[in-house]
Amino acid sequence: MFLQTFKANLSGRDFAIGDLHGMYDLLFEKLDSVDFNFEIDRCFSVGDLIDRGPQSPECLTLIHEPWFHPVCGNHEDTLRTIARNPESSAILADWVLNGGQWHLQVSTEKMLEYANWVDTLPFLILVEQINGSNAAICHAEYPLKQWDPDSIANDSELTRLLMWSRTKVQTGNTDRVEGVDHIICGHTIVEDPLTLGNTHFIDTGAFKSNDLTLLPLSQLNKN
Repeated sequence: MFLQTFKANLSGRDFAIGDLHGMYDLLFEKLDSVDFNFEIDRCFSVGDLIDRGPQSPECLTLIHEPWFHPVCGNHEDTLRTIARNPESSAILADWVLNGGQWHLQVSTEKMLEYANWVDTLPFLILVEQINGSNAAICHAEYPLKQWDPDSIANDSELTRLLMWSRTKVQTGNTDRVEGVDHIICGHTIVEDPLTLGNTHFIDTGAFKSNDLTLLPLSQLNKN
């Protein structure tokens, strides 16, 4: 599944969470701070559940929680690649340097199981809101000027940019993406949540700052 769509939450609240990077306990501290109701509230994740922080396996188990909805981040995609192609030495070395060393203590069988879990993650999520607006979730940045998920799904380079690009933040690009009200991304660490056009970057580097951004989607107005 490339795009997963969610209808408006008529009984609870919706939140978006920044890159977890193994900060499992910190996630629950943030949820507790807003009295998150696991029965009716929903938490949407911009991906990168794993690496760098101390609890990557625990964060992967969140994939199975009915209240937690992540997109695939570049770190999850790398896990999948290494689990199925362990001979990819250059990718493996880069992953270890970027926080993937925890997997060296995990069996081959378990890594393949994790890869299967990652296969269930969409690359894009679209969440409808009660006020009639909608918010898209992706990992790095949305690579087109208009809402057209099918074009990205059918183009491997656009899909790569969706998970890896940092161009919008690096250039301060304030262009709006037409056809969608809001886009929420992680990947590029910002000191504070940053809005450029109608794109919101919420990765505040929790693994080193201990500052994990939890964004109530109700704060986003219809444009």
